[in-house]
Amino acid sequence: MAFRTAREAAGSPLGEGVITALPVKRGRTDRVSVYLDGSRAFDLACVIADGAGLRVGDRLTADEQRRLLELDAPHRARDRALRWLALRDRSSHEVADRLRVAGFDAQVVSETVAWLSGLDYLNDARFAAAYVSVKLKSGWGRRRIAAELALKGVERALIDAALDKADVAAQDSMEGFETVLALARRRFEKQFAEDPKGATRRLAGYLSRRGYDWDTIHAITRLLGEKAGGDGGSTSS
Repeated sequence: MAFRTAREAAGSPLGEGVITALPVKRGRTDRVSVYLDGSRAFDLACVIADGAGLRVGDRLTADEQRRLLELDAPHRARDRALRWLALRDRSSHEVADRLRVAGFDAQVVSETVAWLSGLDYLNDARFAAAYVSVKLKSGWGRRRIAAELALKGVERALIDAALDKADVAAQDSMEGFETVLALARRRFEKQFAEDPKGATRRLAGYLSRRGYDWDTIHAITRLLGEKAGGDGGSTSS
């Protein structure tokens, strides 16, 4: 794979030069900028520069520069991948594709994905579960979600597991709602028939103290209020 230095990217041919400066890159204690003949040529991981024993005054041939950049490729690939993952979670396939498009060879891509997975920065099971949760709340159907995850390179088994887990969670949520609704009816249904507004406030406080979220509280007070024929849709005084 051919790597381009900053000098090549600017249109100048890669040629040998003398190192005139090796400053630590601003904001990055793990990388240095290599200046050749007074101009910034490229950046390297400090571990690569130290391993090569680079010093101001050394002369670097074009081949030596390319070799240093080849050694630095895994570090650049990790940096890029971490920046992408800082924006949002991604599948392993998505990261690999982006690294390939960025010009990294197959070995560097594979090693980078393995490194990220080992640190749990890439986790396709977690990615699929989060994706399913978000898209179901947005109204997407199972078939569409599965198709999109497949396009992102997620294995079918992980897709099915994420969808099945979401179905179980939805069922548990519904059963939990039915349980608390039955409790509310036993304790407050008569109060709603006599004093809907007061009953709404008392029920809301009762459920809130037991840790129920506002959506659940609102839904239950609305149902009891409607059944009583009163104004049970608000918890305001």
